[in-house]
Amino acid sequence: MKGFLVLATLLISQAASANVLREYKKECKSTVVTVDEVIKNEHIRGHITGLPADAYEKFKVVFYVKTNRWYVHPYTYTEGQEEGYSYSNLNANGEFWVRTLRRDVPSKELAVVLVPKNYRIVSQRWLLRPFLGIFGGITKNSCNYTIVPGNGDFFL
Repeated sequence: MKGFLVLATLLISQAASANVLREYKKECKSTVVTVDEVIKNEHIRGHITGLPADAYEKFKVVFYVKTNRWYVHPYTYTEGQEEGYSYSNLNANGEFWVRTLRRDVPSKELAVVLVPKNYRIVSQRWLLRPFLGIFGGITKNSCNYTIVPGNGDFFL
Protein backbone atom coordinates (compact mmCIF):
# COMPACT_ATOMS: atom_id res chain seq x y z
CA MET A 1 0.00 0.00 0.00
CA LYS A 2 2.82 2.41 0.88
CA GLY A 3 4.49 1.78 -2.51
CA PHE A 4 1.23 2.57 -4.27
CA LEU A 5 0.95 5.90 -2.43
CA VAL A 6 4.53 6.84 -3.35
CA LEU A 7 3.91 5.96 -7.00
CA ALA A 8 0.62 7.88 -7.06
CA THR A 9 2.28 10.95 -5.51
CA LEU A 10 5.10 10.80 -8.06
CA LEU A 11 2.67 10.53 -10.99
CA ILE A 12 0.54 13.43 -9.71
CA SER A 13 3.67 15.58 -9.27
CA GLN A 14 4.87 14.75 -12.80
CA ALA A 15 1.46 15.57 -14.25
CA ALA A 16 1.36 18.92 -12.45
CA SER A 17 4.89 19.76 -13.69
CA ALA A 18 3.92 18.78 -17.24
CA ASN A 19 0.86 21.07 -17.06
CA VAL A 20 3.00 24.06 -16.05
CA LEU A 21 5.47 23.33 -18.85
CA ARG A 22 2.61 23.04 -21.37
CA GLU A 23 1.14 26.34 -20.15
CA TYR A 24 4.45 28.17 -20.74
CA LYS A 25 5.73 26.13 -23.68
CA LYS A 26 6.16 29.12 -26.00
CA GLU A 27 7.81 31.28 -23.34
CA CYS A 28 10.19 28.48 -22.27
CA LYS A 29 11.64 28.34 -25.78
CA SER A 30 12.90 31.92 -25.41
CA THR A 31 13.77 31.80 -21.70
CA VAL A 32 17.44 32.25 -20.90
CA VAL A 33 19.02 31.10 -17.63
CA THR A 34 22.13 33.15 -16.80
CA VAL A 35 24.67 32.62 -14.02
CA ASP A 36 25.97 36.05 -13.01
CA GLU A 37 28.31 35.16 -10.18
CA VAL A 38 29.92 32.12 -8.61
CA ILE A 39 31.84 32.73 -5.41
CA LYS A 40 33.54 29.61 -4.08
CA ASN A 41 32.28 28.55 -0.62
CA GLU A 42 29.65 31.33 -0.67
CA HIS A 43 26.96 31.43 -3.36
CA ILE A 44 25.81 31.10 -6.94
CA ARG A 45 23.71 33.99 -8.20
CA GLY A 46 21.93 34.55 -11.50
CA HIS A 47 18.76 35.52 -13.28
CA ILE A 48 16.33 34.45 -15.99
CA THR A 49 14.85 36.39 -18.88
CA GLY A 50 12.05 35.60 -21.32
CA LEU A 51 9.54 34.19 -18.84
CA PRO A 52 6.61 36.45 -17.86
CA ALA A 53 6.91 37.81 -14.30
CA ASP A 54 3.55 36.27 -13.34
CA ALA A 55 5.09 32.82 -14.00
CA TYR A 56 7.98 33.26 -11.55
CA GLU A 57 5.95 31.84 -8.69
CA LYS A 58 5.41 28.63 -10.69
CA PHE A 59 9.11 27.85 -11.21
CA LYS A 60 12.29 27.18 -9.23
CA VAL A 61 15.94 26.70 -10.13
CA VAL A 62 17.78 23.47 -9.29
CA PHE A 63 21.58 23.20 -9.32
CA TYR A 64 23.51 20.07 -10.33
CA VAL A 65 27.28 19.49 -10.50
CA LYS A 66 28.97 16.84 -12.62
CA THR A 67 31.57 14.53 -11.11
CA ASN A 68 31.12 10.87 -12.01
CA ARG A 69 27.39 11.65 -12.44
CA TRP A 70 25.15 14.66 -11.79
CA TYR A 71 24.53 15.52 -8.12
CA VAL A 72 22.20 18.18 -6.76
CA HIS A 73 24.31 21.02 -5.40
CA PRO A 74 25.36 21.88 -2.79
CA TYR A 75 23.28 19.70 -0.45
CA THR A 76 21.29 16.52 -0.98
CA TYR A 77 17.63 17.45 -1.27
CA THR A 78 15.28 16.34 1.51
CA GLU A 79 11.50 16.78 1.54
CA GLY A 80 10.52 20.08 3.14
CA GLN A 81 13.99 21.61 2.77
CA GLU A 82 13.96 25.38 2.55
CA GLU A 83 15.22 27.17 -0.51
CA GLY A 84 18.85 28.19 -0.79
CA TYR A 85 20.23 24.73 -0.07
CA SER A 86 19.42 22.63 -3.17
CA TYR A 87 17.19 24.94 -5.11
CA SER A 88 16.13 28.57 -5.36
CA ASN A 89 12.81 30.19 -6.03
CA LEU A 90 12.77 33.20 -8.35
CA ASN A 91 12.37 36.63 -6.82
CA ALA A 92 10.21 39.40 -8.35
CA ASN A 93 13.06 40.33 -10.74
CA GLY A 94 13.65 36.76 -11.96
CA GLU A 95 16.82 36.40 -9.88
CA PHE A 96 17.96 33.28 -8.05
CA TRP A 97 20.54 32.51 -5.36
CA VAL A 98 21.85 29.37 -3.66
CA ARG A 99 24.63 28.62 -1.19
CA THR A 100 27.70 26.79 -2.47
CA LEU A 101 30.54 24.98 -0.77
CA ARG A 102 33.68 23.11 -1.64
CA ARG A 103 33.57 19.30 -1.79
CA ASP A 104 36.44 16.81 -1.91
CA VAL A 105 35.53 15.64 -5.42
CA PRO A 106 36.16 18.23 -8.18
CA SER A 107 33.26 19.15 -10.43
CA LYS A 108 33.51 19.34 -14.21
CA GLU A 109 30.32 21.29 -14.93
CA LEU A 110 27.50 23.14 -13.22
CA ALA A 111 23.95 22.82 -14.56
CA VAL A 112 21.39 25.44 -13.55
CA VAL A 113 17.95 24.13 -14.47
CA LEU A 114 14.64 26.02 -14.41
CA VAL A 115 11.86 23.57 -13.48
CA PRO A 116 8.23 23.86 -12.36
CA LYS A 117 7.96 24.50 -8.62
CA ASN A 118 6.23 21.17 -8.00
CA TYR A 119 9.00 19.23 -9.78
CA ARG A 120 10.36 16.51 -7.48
CA ILE A 121 14.11 17.02 -7.07
CA VAL A 122 16.20 13.87 -7.46
CA SER A 123 19.51 14.05 -5.56
CA GLN A 124 21.56 12.33 -8.25
CA ARG A 125 21.16 11.56 -11.93
CA TRP A 126 23.19 9.64 -14.46
CA LEU A 127 22.02 11.89 -17.28
CA LEU A 128 21.30 15.57 -17.56
CA ARG A 129 19.75 15.27 -21.01
CA PRO A 130 17.35 12.41 -21.73
CA PHE A 131 18.71 9.29 -23.42
CA LEU A 132 17.09 9.01 -26.88
CA GLY A 133 15.12 12.13 -25.97
CA ILE A 134 12.77 10.30 -23.60
CA PHE A 135 14.57 8.30 -20.89
CA GLY A 136 15.95 9.97 -17.77
CA GLY A 137 17.51 13.39 -17.54
CA ILE A 138 16.19 16.50 -15.91
CA THR A 139 16.11 18.70 -19.00
CA LYS A 140 13.00 17.01 -20.41
CA ASN A 141 11.17 18.35 -17.33
CA SER A 142 12.66 21.83 -17.49
CA CYS A 143 11.65 25.16 -18.93
CA ASN A 144 15.28 25.83 -19.79
CA TYR A 145 18.79 25.46 -18.39
CA THR A 146 22.39 26.53 -18.72
CA ILE A 147 25.67 24.65 -18.36
CA VAL A 148 28.67 26.38 -16.81
CA PRO A 149 31.91 24.60 -17.71
CA GLY A 150 34.33 24.27 -14.83
CA ASN A 151 37.97 23.68 -14.20
CA GLY A 152 37.23 21.19 -11.45
CA ASP A 153 37.45 23.76 -8.69
CA PHE A 154 35.95 27.15 -9.46
CA PHE A 155 32.40 26.63 -8.20
CA LEU A 156 32.89 24.15 -5.41
